[in-house]
Amino acid sequence: MMDVLRHVLTAALLALVLNWLWKSSRTGKAKEEAGRRIFGPTRAIQIVTVLCGIVFTGLVIGSAVALRKPNEWWVPFLFVGFLAMVPFMYPPVLAIELDGVSSRAWYGSEKKIRWEDIASLHYNSGNKQFTIRSNDGRKITHAGFNADADGFRKAIQSRTRLPLKIAQPGTWKTETIEVPYEENQGVG
Repeated sequence: MMDVLRHVLTAALLALVLNWLWKSSRTGKAKEEAGRRIFGPTRAIQIVTVLCGIVFTGLVIGSAVALRKPNEWWVPFLFVGFLAMVPFMYPPVLAIELDGVSSRAWYGSEKKIRWEDIASLHYNSGNKQFTIRSNDGRKITHAGFNADADGFRKAIQSRTRLPLKIAQPGTWKTETIEVPYEENQGVG
């Protein structure tokens, strides 16, 4: 009975944290900077990233010290692997610039899609991801961990005037509908 309760509490805590992360995306504001709007990671994802780093560092040290049995040598390495993945949960900084949309990751990787190269706009109503796709297949995604998701989507739509393809996950099959851009939607 205690195992079931522990799993239910873990799932409930995970659901609460994810809900908090997505809500913080809606309340976060984009920053205006010389000719561009910056949609940085929210304070919530910054806190979660730091906390995950601290927890996995503690688990690496704790398991290395506490587990001295020869058949459990692999446990600290497992936590080192999880610790190595923590920085990759930090989302890239998105920016709407005069000549296009850019995405810059913390480790230096940068993508840019010029306005004239944007081929389509996609929104997944299940995971709340908004994706911009270029003619050559490149993608930039606002995954809900950056500030002002609605403002980002509205600004891109008003600039490109492209229809929005909305994917609605179903039980057996995902349904995609295309919503044309309307002039009265306004800019976020």
